[in-house]
Amino acid sequence: MKLTSDKIFSFMLAAAFALTLAGCGGGGGTAQMPDTMPDPQMECEGAGGRYNADMTCTSADELLMESQAAQRSAINSAIGTARTTVAGLTDDASDAAIGSADTAVAAAKTAVMDASDLSDDEKAAFNTAIDVVEGNLGTKKASIMAAREDAYDAMREAMAETGKLLHAALAGPTPATQTALDNIGDPDLAASGLTIDAAEGAGALPDTGDGSNPDAVELKAGASAGALGSWNGMDYALSTGTGAAKVTNEARVYTNRGTPETDDFGEVHNLTNGSLEVTTANLGLVMASGFTHSGTQTHQVPDRSDAVYIRGTYDGAPGEYSCTGTDCSSTNDGSGSPSLLGGTWTFTPDKGAMVSQPDGEYLYYGWWVSKDSDGEPTAASAFAGVVEPNSGDLDNGGDLTTITGSATYAGHAVGKFAMSNPLDGTGNGGHFTADAELSATFGTGTTAGVTGTIDNFRLNDGSEDPGWSVSLARGGLAAAGAITAPAANPTVWSINGNKAPASGTWSGTMYDEMPGDPPGGDGSNIPTTVTGTFASEFSTIGRMVGAFGANKQ
Repeated sequence: MKLTSDKIFSFMLAAAFALTLAGCGGGGGTAQMPDTMPDPQMECEGAGGRYNADMTCTSADELLMESQAAQRSAINSAIGTARTTVAGLTDDASDAAIGSADTAVAAAKTAVMDASDLSDDEKAAFNTAIDVVEGNLGTKKASIMAAREDAYDAMREAMAETGKLLHAALAGPTPATQTALDNIGDPDLAASGLTIDAAEGAGALPDTGDGSNPDAVELKAGASAGALGSWNGMDYALSTGTGAAKVTNEARVYTNRGTPETDDFGEVHNLTNGSLEVTTANLGLVMASGFTHSGTQTHQVPDRSDAVYIRGTYDGAPGEYSCTGTDCSSTNDGSGSPSLLGGTWTFTPDKGAMVSQPDGEYLYYGWWVSKDSDGEPTAASAFAGVVEPNSGDLDNGGDLTTITGSATYAGHAVGKFAMSNPLDGTGNGGHFTADAELSATFGTGTTAGVTGTIDNFRLNDGSEDPGWSVSLARGGLAAAGAITAPAANPTVWSINGNKAPASGTWSGTMYDEMPGDPPGGDGSNIPTTVTGTFASEFSTIGRMVGAFGANKQ
């Protein structure tokens, strides 16, 4: 029962009246007043109720009903959350989503267990509703597991098919005598792209002549492939042909190209009387706000001036363009550099102008694959090379038989691999990265030569190590920094310590990128860098081809 303020007041008035009457009876004795007035809050709380801020009392029975209502609401909310979470599970649900559903069901059960003010019958009814949700969860889990098994089987089938196709693609043009390294000649890396010249029968787009020898194709640079130590990667690709004749060539190239250097403008570009003439061949180096209009614009020589003058940059260096005569014009599509300049234009650099020059001489290594119109591999290979426009400036290691001493080299390897086991129908294929370590003993002694190991493989940009290792037998030393292929047992591929019979081949080239004495050189005639290629087989089920780059330690 709630005691309102009116009731409390009436109660107090009645009590006072009763005391007065008591004082008037019994011979006129003196009335005895209580020391304290009754406390409504104490009476309310003493009866198990709750005294409220508005001076009302919520009885114990009413408090029980409030608690029961709150517990029912919490249970219904928990069951609703569990029901919604379970209903949202699909066959491609993640483990995290399944875990959330398990947690929601468990929370609903806990809410029922904690409902101490509800009767056993009411709690049993709630648990029955939860059992239905939990049963649905079990059905969902079974469907998810079945879908995962189907997806896993499909993935294994796809991996096996890729392994089978790439295993064939990693054969040489004539498998009995050649390896996948013979599928291409020496690729040519330039600023415009990577030129691949595939061997006959290597799977690239045939030429329009006899249809047997593939045309050379120039792949264009795309996205960065990240770095392997001090070597930076870049992806290259080109698609040619249409329909069933479509061929896609892909490559990944790693270079040790250095950072740009800043040089005096006059030392980089040939100047005549302090200026240079702008030609059609170097329009890409021209930048000026006066040339960024759209279409063709004729530039008039202003009054009292001997020429048209336009401020701008050439190869990034600030200066001034000038043109004399009446036929001075520029054509542009609205972008940066002009596509055509009419008249004779010259550029005069500002005093002290400098030019940022990219490293024009560097080494590279990488892999290549050719795919048909269905995206299936038909040929693959690996390569290593050098960009050296000023031939001879990047020194090779010279005659390695005349050098004395030894050195170790550490770096990385990349390439293509294929595993295809026809006995159990398993397989896999793709690209890999690995560590490369080589040891060189120079000179002509019985121990002279270079040995190496390729290990710590990572497949398809993943982190899992398949337990592979490839040993490189001792390669011979020759002139021009050459490491010649071993005559016997060139490579041995091991998987988790199990060695396959010797197979394949490998070779390389050593370079001295710091010849001479300091400050430019390192004061040693020991080569600083080695690049090379290798091919290996694991019995009849595994093939790989790769390339490496390593630096002296």
